Amino acid sequence: MEKEEIKKADCNNCKKEGRTFEGVAYFRKTKGDYRCTKCGNEFVLGLEKFEEAKIKMPKEKAKEEWRKYVELLKRRKEKYFETMKKAHYELKQGRELIDVYKIMKEAGLNDLNEPKLAIARADISELVFKRRDEGTGNFEMEQGWNRKDWKTDIELPQNTFSIHWKRETNKGVESQWRLDKEKITTKVPIIPVELVPEGDLKNYYILWEPSEWQELPETKDPVLLKRISQNLFVILGSWDLTELEQSIILGR
Repeated sequence: MEKEEIKKADCNNCKKEGRTFEGVAYFRKTKGDYRCTKCGNEFVLGLEKFEEAKIKMPKEKAKEEWRKYVELLKRRKEKYFETMKKAHYELKQGRELIDVYKIMKEAGLNDLNEPKLAIARADISELVFKRRDEGTGNFEMEQGWNRKDWKTDIELPQNTFSIHWKRETNKGVESQWRLDKEKITTKVPIIPVELVPEGDLKNYYILWEPSEWQELPETKDPVLLKRISQNLFVILGSWDLTELEQSIILGR
């Protein structure tokens, strides 16, 4: 039998039921999921999947591959070759990559059927997740029909989440078109001074684990990313939010 591994985290179920949830212990089961020792609620920490999803390559191997794509692009112009060149360039620098589509699917939903992970452009203060049919949704930078930066949204593929979202009901009749709680929001973490990148923050993203999509995110190790393609990002660093940073986030 696998040895139990104790973790410290907050239990959403205990919180919802009004029980004390700070410092609740979880123990590891056979497939890497966790269960609250107070209420028995199963709980998978979204960022636990992060390490497993990293894309890595030895520097020398990545350098060889990068050179191949540099030469190839002298005679071919397909976009995905350029993406491969960019990816190998980052890998040859010793950096790691993450496929956001994959990590979102593997992390899944919390017990309130909200995404366990969130991703937002680093220059915004509030993130919107808009549910869409077929178990998918968009992470949107701002609300409104006339948004200029809609191309920076993260649009998840169909069936990212194994769920059919609930629909609005009126007098007991389900709406044919509108989803229940179609849009949910949360505040975006701020970047600590030692990780602030050069250039405009709109070129960078933050991946983190919000708690039930509340206004104030919990301390769940945000990750700073730079985008290569629709779903592929370079990992630039991670950090723990301080109490001061959390207070600043709340007032943004």
